[in-house]
Amino acid sequence: MDEQRWIENILAGDTQSFSCLVTKYQQMAFSIAFRILENREEAEEAVQDSYVKMYRALPTFQFGSKFSTWFYRIVYHTSLSALRQQRLFSSYDEATPADLTDDDIDSATEILQREDRKEIITKVLKKMPKDEALLLSLYYLEECSIDEIRQITELTTSNIKVKLFRGRKHFYESLQKIAKHEMVNMI
Repeated sequence: MDEQRWIENILAGDTQSFSCLVTKYQQMAFSIAFRILENREEAEEAVQDSYVKMYRALPTFQFGSKFSTWFYRIVYHTSLSALRQQRLFSSYDEATPADLTDDDIDSATEILQREDRKEIITKVLKKMPKDEALLLSLYYLEECSIDEIRQITELTTSNIKVKLFRGRKHFYESLQKIAKHEMVNMI
């Protein structure tokens, strides 16, 4: 079933269609929220809040744009609001890495290599400015187009390109430092 039919069914009161929509977008929504909040529980809560906001705003959705972009913008703004509240009312908790292993990888060696790469990428992204890390995640890991990122973050296209350029540069520099540090520890 396509998204438009799901949305029409949801508006008609079909909870099963809402469950399908939630399932389809939950991983990406969590990824966006986690990149901003750097805390698993806070990210999960922000995603839940985003689903509530999406459900309430669904009657206003215009099918002229992609539903995913519209929803990810809700997640993005909800996560930023949660981050602002977090800064006002609590101290930062240490972020726990998201458990995103793929069950379809058969070989234990492949799983370990993939987890090592994820660990290194996560380590590098944590050392970067949050806005650059989020943009790199959206562009490379979630494969969003620049236009989709523009709609989600409400940044200008040129600003996104500049931040992606700087982000790639910072990512490469941080990756080199980590690799150098790992090599020293191996010796």
